[in-house]
Amino acid sequence: MPVPQNVATDYGFRVHAPGYITPTEARAWFEDLKIRVLALQGKSFGMMVDSRSQKANPPDTQELIKEAMVWLRGHGMERSVVVLDSTVALIQILRLAKATGVYAYERYMDALKDPEWEAKAVGWIRHAIDPDLPQAEQTQAR
Repeated sequence: MPVPQNVATDYGFRVHAPGYITPTEARAWFEDLKIRVLALQGKSFGMMVDSRSQKANPPDTQELIKEAMVWLRGHGMERSVVVLDSTVALIQILRLAKATGVYAYERYMDALKDPEWEAKAVGWIRHAIDPDLPQAEQTQAR
């Protein structure tokens, strides 16, 4: 399986992370992402992690993902979205997000259940439009 790919976007980064990710692949992904984030010189950013077709990862990979979550949040990541199509992967990432404290800044989109997932994900990253709340509720809050 290839190393997850980091792509620069106008809102920050989009990560393509399909399949089963080994600890070696996770480390290579994280090291590449660190270089890209440090090049922003403190500028805030958002991130979309496209994990469609990702399977449950081994414990060592999960530890690296937790490390990345904390590091990214501490280096300017304002909001992120994880796009999934697997209940097992969703349960795993929710547990990691809660354990690292990034849960409040991250949203989870089920690509199989929501055909509008990409627009909603970008709305969260760019404008803090929470895909988990009804639109009318957000309009009243502003």
